[in-house]
Amino acid sequence: MEDLLAVLRLYEHSPTLEQDTISGRQRDMWQRMMATDDLTVYVAETDGEVVGTSCLLVMPNLTYDCCPTAFIEAVVVADAHRRRGVARMMLGRLLDDARSMSCRKVQLLTHKRHAGDGAHDLYRSCGFEAEAEGFRLYLDPAGVL
Repeated sequence: MEDLLAVLRLYEHSPTLEQDTISGRQRDMWQRMMATDDLTVYVAETDGEVVGTSCLLVMPNLTYDCCPTAFIEAVVVADAHRRRGVARMMLGRLLDDARSMSCRKVQLLTHKRHAGDGAHDLYRSCGFEAEAEGFRLYLDPAGVL
């Protein structure tokens, strides 16, 4: 549960978030995530402090000669640690892990609002290409973080 608190602090941009503020729903979802085969939550640490997180989900697939597809989600780095190589290091590890699981394709979606903050440039520099049109539908807009 330590990692849960650290990840929530990053997601919510709230470094002082305390254990007692974690909801039962968040705890239950974290346990479900930790129990899900082919889902890995990564944390990046500097001097014992969690400064970044990301997720990798590997999905079996009949396409691409039955090689799995990897999905990268929730790449977040603490504001004070941005532009120091944390995200690049995490992406390198995720891509290495995807390769070791024989993934043929890796998908990473990023919001258009990140076009000007360096995120898209980072993804391109790691070999990603903006080659597809992405669509999103929030089924419960009020429940989106």
